[in-house]
Amino acid sequence: MNARWSALVVVALVACEAPISEDAAGQLGPMRFETTDDDCRPARFVGPTGALFVGAQANGRLVVTSSLAAFWGPPREDAGTLIAGSRTDFVQGTDVELVLGGEPTRRCGRLRYRWTELGADGGVRFLELKQVWQAIDVGCPEQYAHLPERDCSSTRRVTFTPTQACRLQCLTPTDDDLTCGC
Repeated sequence: MNARWSALVVVALVACEAPISEDAAGQLGPMRFETTDDDCRPARFVGPTGALFVGAQANGRLVVTSSLAAFWGPPREDAGTLIAGSRTDFVQGTDVELVLGGEPTRRCGRLRYRWTELGADGGVRFLELKQVWQAIDVGCPEQYAHLPERDCSSTRRVTFTPTQACRLQCLTPTDDDLTCGC
């Protein structure tokens, strides 16, 4: 496992209140990200993604799995590339805060984010992803290629079109896409 992947896995685990041992019922389908407010450079990801997951746990907590590029944004031109993969986030009614850094003595920045469900229309679901990036250090290692060039914030509307029922524990990643493995 390379250093970039290891660092992103650590960040993903820190973001979760508990390990992803609970299942969730949901659906796979394409997401489309649209900017409603963004002062980040480079601008956060907009456009269509591959098949991704939106569902709910038994307690009603929303589960969203998006591609790394869709969640983190594009890499800076001077800083390598993002690896393929996916990320699971749980809406808890409050902002989630991540401290980004490859080692305890080096902090690359902070990210606060919140997923919000906006409703549905004709089977299509609408969500919002709000992100605030703070204390950005663009001199951090290559695995943080997704950091914007400076502190910023973005709000994006996400359109999710469900196409296939699936469970969280059945998701199989393939590049920036997911398939249902059971």
